[in-house]
Amino acid sequence: MGSEDLVMAGRLSLSALLGGIVGFEREMHHQSAGLRTHMIVGIGACLVMLVSLHMNDMSPTKADPGRLAAQVVAGVGFLGAGAIMRSGLSIRGLTTAACLWTVAGMGLAVGCGFWKAAVMATFLVLVATYVFQKLETRLSRGRYLRRFVVHARESAGLVGALEAVLHRAGSEVREVDIQRSVVDKTMQVAITASCPENHDVDQLSLAFSALPDVERVEIE
Repeated sequence: MGSEDLVMAGRLSLSALLGGIVGFEREMHHQSAGLRTHMIVGIGACLVMLVSLHMNDMSPTKADPGRLAAQVVAGVGFLGAGAIMRSGLSIRGLTTAACLWTVAGMGLAVGCGFWKAAVMATFLVLVATYVFQKLETRLSRGRYLRRFVVHARESAGLVGALEAVLHRAGSEVREVDIQRSVVDKTMQVAITASCPENHDVDQLSLAFSALPDVERVEIE
């Protein structure tokens, strides 16, 4: 085995290692794309970069080695999309999809010999997924998402009044969706809010219903 073969094997092994480190963290969070998936993505991306560099050395016209790398960045997005799932108001898998995309970048970096950047990226990904995940959990402890759907007659100040009710109850408005019916002169306001754990849903529903022009309130 020559020196070039050793370099090739070393780069593939390092890509597998770095991808495996990130994948192990995802595995600990019971994600569908875990250790093996991240390792394979890292190895595959590194292999594509090695092939691209090899083709560049063999080609008398010196082909652009970035072409195949660009296809990896675009193609891994489809793999990441498969890790994203929606359940009610929650969307799971976004972090895992981002990790897959980043691991592909690590593999490309190692494949072209830029291994120091790949190692640093691995460290930063672990900080983002492990350390900041704990911080995020601590900050959001005792709160949960609720979706309120208010059916009412057309009213210019209704949305502001609904948000004021939520603010007084200690809730934070995350998203507001408004649908209007020109024919019936009615509107539907869907508000997603972060509510305290000791939140009294019945009292909030009564507060919404007491507002002028409100006809019906649904809470999900």
